[in-house]
Amino acid sequence: MLLTNCNTVTQLQLEAAANVKMSQREHRIPFVYEKDLILIDAQLQGKTSKNRFIFDTAAFNSKVEYNLAETLELVTESKQNNGTAQGIRRTIEMTVVDSIQFDELDFYGIAAGKLKYDAKSYSPCVAPDGIIGANLIKLANWKVDYQRKELIVSQEDFQFDENLPKHTVDFYTSFLSGIPKIDIEIEGVRIKNVLFDLGYNGGLVIPEKYASEFSTISSRTYVDQSTSGIYGSNRDTLIVKDLQVKISDFSTNIPVQFSSLDRALLGNDFLEHFTIYLDYTREKIILQPTENVHIEKEKPFIPGILNDSLWIVNRCIENTQVKIGDTLQTINGLQPKDVFTSHCDYFLNLSAFLQKDTLVLEKLDRQKISLVLK
Repeated sequence: MLLTNCNTVTQLQLEAAANVKMSQREHRIPFVYEKDLILIDAQLQGKTSKNRFIFDTAAFNSKVEYNLAETLELVTESKQNNGTAQGIRRTIEMTVVDSIQFDELDFYGIAAGKLKYDAKSYSPCVAPDGIIGANLIKLANWKVDYQRKELIVSQEDFQFDENLPKHTVDFYTSFLSGIPKIDIEIEGVRIKNVLFDLGYNGGLVIPEKYASEFSTISSRTYVDQSTSGIYGSNRDTLIVKDLQVKISDFSTNIPVQFSSLDRALLGNDFLEHFTIYLDYTREKIILQPTENVHIEKEKPFIPGILNDSLWIVNRCIENTQVKIGDTLQTINGLQPKDVFTSHCDYFLNLSAFLQKDTLVLEKLDRQKISLVLK
């Protein structure tokens, strides 16, 4: 019955030729870790030039930036509906990349979307050429070493130092998908279908409906539109509570975000404290702690840029003097053009701009508001 679905048949056809060729037991791929994202370089279609991609276990398919795909003469095979964690959906042209090479490691016949980034997306600021998704990642086993900034790829079992602690997590995938999903416990409450998301630079996010399970725990509430995926941003309400989280036999206390966008993601802000073994052969994830897990509390205020002369409020605490979408003339007497030279300069350096105890916001009516950040 599944095969009668046209989308399923198309996906099966696109995935049919996917395979990997390994010349040795293990291959090492260096990565750049920027803005809590894993960025890797690859060569497409046998070309000598390298292109940069986000390594994203929660992307169903890989993606190649549209202009690059056209330059490589990648033929459109079909069209599919594609969505992001921000709840934004687009129709995307699908193609097949004959070869994707990481140094001496080759993947063949990889289905990929032709990606048109939204103008507000920050992804091209760090990876202009696209995404390496789960349809490629699932073809091998991966070790993610954040400390050495290295991916190790194998089709065999990894060897472990038995003197080091490790935590084994079962994962599962949906039909045709390589996206790993895990179950976790929060204060004893079981949460299913959490995406193990190496393409997300945050911590732990779960759907808002679970917040009522922890009604006795104090919370912080933010209205937020600062998180931008490949297709831009969507307004979210985040209820944040500090809770005990248990993954397999590992437990820790961290801030947990409850999202009105119904997301369930575990990202790099949590995972970077481990060496990760992603074993698709046995559908198991091994977490080896390298340091104590620490996730910084959310910033109570994040400005966005409306234009060179005006700011816009992209995040604020609920029931404060400013609201999401408010226009601001200055922040600490500065306009956006006084601080940032471009869209990407803002994305890469906003954190440094917000490293202050207090911000003075000037609204359009000249009213000034002192906002305490710490």
